[in-house]
Amino acid sequence: ERIASILKDSQTDVIAELLRGHLYHVRILDDRSVESAIARLRSYREVEYAEPNYRYETQK
Repeated sequence: ERIASILKDSQTDVIAELLRGHLYHVRILDDRSVESAIARLRSYREVEYAEPNYRYETQK
């Protein structure tokens, strides 16, 4: 399958599959920066959108 090929080539792994396979939450498997991994994923015509998993915490 094409998605599996993209994930392997971009050195990412699926954490969660959402919206019946139309949205994937992935992790980077090597030591690349998030920006580099996103750029690689965006280079595929099948990838419509790639962004970091921003995490916010409230300050006490």
